[in-house]
Amino acid sequence: MSNRFIFKRKSNIFYTLFLLVTAFGGLFFVEGCDRIGKDPGPVVLVVGDQQLTADVLKQNLLLASEDLPIPAKETENIKTALLDNIIDRYLILEYAKQHGIVVSEKEFQARLIDIKKGYSESLFEEMLLRKWGDPDVWMKRFKEQIVIEKVINAVTVHMEPPDYKEMKARFESNPNHYKAPEEIRFRQIFCRTKKKANELYGKIRSGESLASLARKYSEGPEAVDGGEVGWVAKGILDESLDKMLFQMAPGDISPVTKGASGYHIFEVMDRRPGGFRAFSEIIDGIEEDLCQTRRMSFIKEWLQSLRSDIRVKINQKAIDSMEFS
Repeated sequence: MSNRFIFKRKSNIFYTLFLLVTAFGGLFFVEGCDRIGKDPGPVVLVVGDQQLTADVLKQNLLLASEDLPIPAKETENIKTALLDNIIDRYLILEYAKQHGIVVSEKEFQARLIDIKKGYSESLFEEMLLRKWGDPDVWMKRFKEQIVIEKVINAVTVHMEPPDYKEMKARFESNPNHYKAPEEIRFRQIFCRTKKKANELYGKIRSGESLASLARKYSEGPEAVDGGEVGWVAKGILDESLDKMLFQMAPGDISPVTKGASGYHIFEVMDRRPGGFRAFSEIIDGIEEDLCQTRRMSFIKEWLQSLRSDIRVKINQKAIDSMEFS
């Protein structure tokens, strides 16, 4: 479950852009640190000025794959794909250095404020410590991810958007692709302990509003909005939460419901049925689909060309001998 507590996968412009250059979403990589008295070992990968030892590369690979269900027989194939993604990442960062693409402190702080929105300072730090061990490591990686985003924006800025005729043809050729699922709009209170969730549920039963309680006590990032999550399609949430929500009617309030990360109390605000949508209703989504396809194709070719412009040296024998588990 993601850091937004209930979604299997977070989707916004930051992660969308990063998906263009990696096979898996939301991947951050940790540089290895030289440990006193420990031989860092031979360099197994060079990308531009970046040199990675086997120890560092393995940390990258393991962290990148830790949330992926990888069957044993697919281990080597996945390792190859992740290695390509790591190389691509370093190529982009090398390109940024060569072209003077940097992130100012003002930009970084603005993005940091945005990503921390809805979290208390202590909860945010706790989340980083649990995942990364050292918040400074995450800060460094986050800054590099912003650089990657800026590079991708810079190299794709002159791409032509799809025209009306192209969007209409896409819609008519595959209408089932744009069939909308059933959706629900709701607000929630999220608590990490059942005891606290039960206390708040009792307050709701006594007449207090879920929205006001969410602002004061919910531990989810949407607390600042009175717990309002917005529209969510059926099948996106964790199975237990999805089952609970989609059997409720507008105005209903759920009992305390256990999820993967804690306990939820839901209030359904609205519902809309699934089915086919008119072209005029989904033209923006079709435009985004076409733009995304073009960008992915362009980025793939552009990254391949970078491999000709920037030195990439792989010690394949050493990498093949690395255990990946």
